[in-house]
Amino acid sequence: MPGDLSYDAIVVGAGPAGAIAAYELGRSGLRVALLEKDRLPRDKVCGGGLTAKVIDVLPFDLAPVIERTVASIELSWQLRRPVVLSSDRPLVHLVRRHRFDAFLVEQALATGRVELFEGLAATAVEALPDRAVVSTTAAPLAARFVIGADGASGPVAKSLGLMAERTLLAGIECELAVDAATMDRWRDRIAIDLGSIAGGYGWIFPKGEHLNIGVGVMLGSGSPRELTRYQREHLQRWLPRTVAQKRGSVLPLRAAGAPICRGRVLLVGDAAGLIEGFTGEGIYWALRSGQLAARAIVSSGEAEAPRRYEAAIDRELMPDLIEARRLAHLYQWLPHSVYALPTRVPAAWRGMQKILRGERRFVDVRAKLGAMGRLVGWVPSRL
Repeated sequence: MPGDLSYDAIVVGAGPAGAIAAYELGRSGLRVALLEKDRLPRDKVCGGGLTAKVIDVLPFDLAPVIERTVASIELSWQLRRPVVLSSDRPLVHLVRRHRFDAFLVEQALATGRVELFEGLAATAVEALPDRAVVSTTAAPLAARFVIGADGASGPVAKSLGLMAERTLLAGIECELAVDAATMDRWRDRIAIDLGSIAGGYGWIFPKGEHLNIGVGVMLGSGSPRELTRYQREHLQRWLPRTVAQKRGSVLPLRAAGAPICRGRVLLVGDAAGLIEGFTGEGIYWALRSGQLAARAIVSSGEAEAPRRYEAAIDRELMPDLIEARRLAHLYQWLPHSVYALPTRVPAAWRGMQKILRGERRFVDVRAKLGAMGRLVGWVPSRL
């Protein structure tokens, strides 16, 4: 076992949650080892949509990696009846994840307290009374704390028996280089298709020179075969005669109250199941959880940090995530209403804009519904 605690914290995974946790720890003066199994910038197929609240939560400018900013959504029902909903202010900023993640890591390294280990995979983690030990494909490393930011299928949670009980969202997506005319078609908007598969939706997100196009569904709502069929129909609806290399993924949802710490090990982001169940968006929640984990480590005594982190997640993030799951159930039950309300009722579209910009939380939406909001409280909070 390593005897020298060379680091205050080891962060496993250099995605948004891990990179921002390393940044916050580093700028607080702690010594951090940031482990990434691949070499940066590494390929990452992802919608890469950043809402305005992501911009607001970061202490540095993301302009160098934002490829497009859109203020319109083309909303369709079962791949038909498209309606363009526009805003006078930006709704979504689009990034490519390999550039975005590498940029966040650069900010962490600029603190001068973070050491990046590329091409070094963690294989297991052991939580001991006075330290946590990370076994790697090279030598083991030890620190006062470990932050597990290694995604839905990473070894940190598995080796500690965490996140065994979770709900999964499934997705299939691809990234396509397209001609100039097609890019011009999507230069100022994203597309969302509703109603084509139970409990799921399709999307198109434009980047600098390509489109990210995909579909997602709550597992249990549609079979893998149905999801594959929908991805094929969705792709052919917008890009006929296109053949694409597709990638599948699963996103976990933490059960309310499920432990995301074990000893001196804290899970963040996808590893902790902090995904918004209504849209499947995870970047904002990854960033916030990474910040909360770092804050707990910096401001708490060693025995208190994990408990304070879990309490902060339950207080600051989970209420909104739970309400988003209730809305996902409403979409499952009344899918056409989710399409019809913003396209026919201006107040509903204004409310959706506020949610996208972070001006209104899901818990605020329920509160504004009054008596109907109290009825929403009877909707299951677990998908």
